[in-house]
Amino acid sequence: MLNYIIRRLLLMIPTLFIMSFMLFAIVRFAPGLAHPGAGGTTGKLNSRQAQKEQELEIKRRLHLVDRFGHPISVPMQYWLWVRDIAEGHFGMSYQYDEPVLTLIAQRLPVTITLNLIATVIIYIIAVPGGMLAAVQRGRWFDRGFGFLTLALYSLPSIWVGSMLLGFLANPQFLDWFPAAGIHTTDTSHMTYFQYLGDYCYHIALPLVCYVYGGFAVLSKQVRAAMLDNMRQDYVRTARAKGVGNWTLTVRHIFRNSLLPLITISAGVLPGLLAGSVIVEQIFSIRGMGALAYKATFGHDLPVLQMVGLVGGIIGLLADLITDLCYAVADPRVSYE
Repeated sequence: MLNYIIRRLLLMIPTLFIMSFMLFAIVRFAPGLAHPGAGGTTGKLNSRQAQKEQELEIKRRLHLVDRFGHPISVPMQYWLWVRDIAEGHFGMSYQYDEPVLTLIAQRLPVTITLNLIATVIIYIIAVPGGMLAAVQRGRWFDRGFGFLTLALYSLPSIWVGSMLLGFLANPQFLDWFPAAGIHTTDTSHMTYFQYLGDYCYHIALPLVCYVYGGFAVLSKQVRAAMLDNMRQDYVRTARAKGVGNWTLTVRHIFRNSLLPLITISAGVLPGLLAGSVIVEQIFSIRGMGALAYKATFGHDLPVLQMVGLVGGIIGLLADLITDLCYAVADPRVSYE
């Protein structure tokens, strides 16, 4: 297993280079991003000459041009960008006038925490629900559960978030939850449990937006995997030997259904991270999604490139963890 992990980590290096180059090229050639910093501080300058000098300085820092103002080829731009990252220089944000690394260090824990909590809730709800729907195939629970998951999957998160915000967080309606942020303005006077309760209170509505879509997809996959294994010969043999329904369902059928579920789980966290762009904008959460959204409209290339790179690294790590889970779920899987 250790040798496999080392091989996979080494294989990640060329994969990361290919992924980062594609990300770099897409960001550099994306429409509207050809003039870096156009949405940032340069618009505040009154002098046209000063604005041109500011734009030229930004292009130099992004390695779009050399110190004489001559254009640099895209492969050389990429090489200089990778060199800067290797040296620990992640660039400066033009919107926030802060180092990109500082912004990511502030925003990434917020987004990762929300997404991990949402992932746990998705599995807690989806796995038992899908198992019960498979066991109750064709009965009222299976039909109602299938209708519910299909309806939830059909609802766009931007609409759900807007409705939650408009009805449950609106003082003119129910006003049960806060409308923005993950904490109250002042938390210095709170004890640990008060702080934790305030956090859970604020993230309740965002978690609903994170959970309902993933829950609908995963529960359907659990049901399908369970039904596929229920048709296998070993199930009929176990029943003929008198194995109880609970033991047969949990220890045999569900365990043999884990491999396709693990495959699907590899995309759950990256998918939630992508959805953070919408959810964090709706609920005014200062996370990676909101950072990427504002960087896109502000033409903040250093931030966009690093946000995409961090997301890609998280995706690669999720794939590695998925492969390791195969060996845990099925002893027949060996990487030696």
